[in-house]
Amino acid sequence: MVRIRTGMRRFTTQMVSTTKRRAGLSSRRSSMLSSVRSKRSGVLGTSSWMDVMNKNSVQSSRLARANYERLQKASDSLVEQTGLLAEKADMGEKGLTDAAAKVVTDFNDTLKCLKQTSGVLNDYYRQSMKETVMGQKRELEVIGITVGTDGSLSLNKDKLAEADAEKVKNLLGTSSVFAKRVNAVASRAADNARANAQSVSSQYTASGRLANSYLSRYNFRG
Repeated sequence: MVRIRTGMRRFTTQMVSTTKRRAGLSSRRSSMLSSVRSKRSGVLGTSSWMDVMNKNSVQSSRLARANYERLQKASDSLVEQTGLLAEKADMGEKGLTDAAAKVVTDFNDTLKCLKQTSGVLNDYYRQSMKETVMGQKRELEVIGITVGTDGSLSLNKDKLAEADAEKVKNLLGTSSVFAKRVNAVASRAADNARANAQSVSSQYTASGRLANSYLSRYNFRG
């Protein structure tokens, strides 16, 4: 009987030990699985965060580029139309009022784009254009061009058509302050906008590549 009891105790002890070992193994496996899941979660979390940053960067870049492109288009057109108007004013040609209407539209569009596109140079260009017309406000109104408090222009075609040809030439012709200054400022604004649009595009490309490179390294190490 003593031998039987002793054998039973040994058998029971072995079963308990075996159960403990199995339990420990199961615990270690669970711990390893949790660790793997945590790492995967970390990688996915970082990836999602970088995706959000990339998306915001794309949207900001597209908006900035679109603003610069609109500014470039408006200011380039202003340069062209101001030149055509100046030639018509010099020659006293027909179609002067239509040419003046296009200049007024492009002038206002350029002012608006300069205001919407941040930057020290753009602020300077906008202020320069405003000062150009404000300095001749009374003279321009005599021939039908009204200057607003913000520097924007409005045109009375009938009044311009009836205005003295010599006054129109002096105010809008190729030798006029208006033509020279508007041409100079608009040309520089267009060049600056073009350069900035290209810069934004290249920065976005570099940013996108950097983000992808970072994620690749992180996944590899993870």
